[in-house]
Amino acid sequence: MSYQSEINPQILQSLPPGTIRKTPIGYFAGLMLIGLLAAAIVIAGISGAKKKEKYLKDPKVGDVYELSYAKDGKTIRTLYRIANLTTDSVTFDINDYEADSRKGLRKLREQHSNSYSEKQKVSRAELEDMKNRIASIERL
Repeated sequence: MSYQSEINPQILQSLPPGTIRKTPIGYFAGLMLIGLLAAAIVIAGISGAKKKEKYLKDPKVGDVYELSYAKDGKTIRTLYRIANLTTDSVTFDINDYEADSRKGLRKLREQHSNSYSEKQKVSRAELEDMKNRIASIERL
């Protein structure tokens, strides 16, 4: 049922032709842009998750993991870089610095990208258990 059927027929006949128009498509451009942005965010998230799974299954020396963990009630983030691989274990270089936000982690990457002094060796099974704490993996 259109809005024209809600208007009194006498008033509708007295209006000049072309007075009542449909809503232009351009009025919905903002909604379309919001929809496209939401779709792009979803696609980027899915792509990042697939890349992370692929890199976890086939780690390479030099891969940098963004890892987070809880410390004193806060989420702390740092970088783990793969230093050595064997058939059953992975040895990480752990970055000397930590960040409490994604922005801080980005700054850490820029200013302290080669500040690794501590090492940690984990089994491949432990690496699989760590995947919930890994935000992303960068392969150089």
